[in-house]
Amino acid sequence: MQYSSAILIAAFAVTSVFTHGVLDSVEGANGVTMPGLSVADGTPRDCASPRCGSEADTSIIRQREMGSNKATALGRTQGGGPVDASKMMAMFMGGGGNATATKEARDIHAANVLRRSLGERAANGGTKTPKGTLETGVKAAAGAGAASGMPTCSDDGKVKMTYHQVNQDGAGPLTAMVDATSGGTDPAAFKSAQVTQNVPGIGIGGLSAAAVMDFPVEVQMPAGMTCSGTVGDAQNVCIVRMQNAAAAGPFGGSVAVTQSPAAKKRAIEFNLSKRHFARALAKRNAEDDAAAAAAIAELEKIGSATKDDQAEREDADATPLTQKSA
Repeated sequence: MQYSSAILIAAFAVTSVFTHGVLDSVEGANGVTMPGLSVADGTPRDCASPRCGSEADTSIIRQREMGSNKATALGRTQGGGPVDASKMMAMFMGGGGNATATKEARDIHAANVLRRSLGERAANGGTKTPKGTLETGVKAAAGAGAASGMPTCSDDGKVKMTYHQVNQDGAGPLTAMVDATSGGTDPAAFKSAQVTQNVPGIGIGGLSAAAVMDFPVEVQMPAGMTCSGTVGDAQNVCIVRMQNAAAAGPFGGSVAVTQSPAAKKRAIEFNLSKRHFARALAKRNAEDDAAAAAAIAELEKIGSATKDDQAEREDADATPLTQKSA
C-alpha cells in the first residue's frame, strides 16, 4: 500500500503527542511469567492519551543516549528515568513472596490478566484493553523468581512476550536484540535477533491505527547464543530488547530470561559443530596449501630440468662444425 507524503506528515503531526508501546511481560516456556523491566504498577492500560499517564513506563530507546546519565542500554522512561534491570530482578528474585500483601496482589493481577484476555479481539491480532485497566503485574511478581526461577525460552530458543501498544506510533514492526553477557548494561553486548511474531504497522515510523491493545510477540534467540549474564543474584541471564521505529522514540521495552537446559545444550552443540567445521575447513585448507606447494615445487623442478635441456641444446647448436666433426 502506498502512502502520500502529505498523509504521512499529517499522521506524524497527529501522533507526535500520542506515542508509545511497552513490553508488558515475558511468558516463559516453563510457565513462569515476569514483568517487563520498565513496567510500573498503576500505569493506565486503557488510555491512549499522555495526559492520563499511560506512557509512564514505556522505554524510550535512543542509541545516542545509551551509556550516559540519561539512559542505560535499555533506555529510559518518563516515569522512572534510566531503566535498570537489577531493580525488577531484585523484586522478582527477592523475598516477600508469601506476604499477605503479595498474595492479595497476585489475586488482583490474576483477575486483571483474565479480564484483559477476554477483551475485544481485533483482526490485526491484538486484544483491546478493557476500560478501567491498570498495570498490576509488578507487586504480584514479588518473590516469584525465588520460588519458581526465571522464565525460560523454549527448547528451540523462542521467547514469548506481550507487547502493549499505547497509541498510534507505538506500533510495529518491532526489531529485537539480545544481550547474553552484560545483564543489560553494555550497549555493545546486544546482538540482532529474528522477530518471529510481530506487532502490525504500516512499516513507516512505527505507525498504525491501533491503540490500547495487547499483542503477542515472539523472538528467536540467535543460534549458538548462551546466556551468561548476571543481574543482581540471578545468573545465566539474557536480556531481550525490542523497539519500533517511531520518529519520536524509538519506543519499546525489555525482558529478562534464561535458557531451558535443552536450549542451552542446543546452543553449545551448535557452537561445537561450528568449531569442528572450522577446524575441518582449516585442515582441508592446510592440506590444499601443502598440495599446491608440492605441485608448484614439482612444476619448478620440471621447469628447471626443461631449462637445463634447453641450455644443452643451445650449447650444441652453438658448437662449430669442425669441433663436431672432430
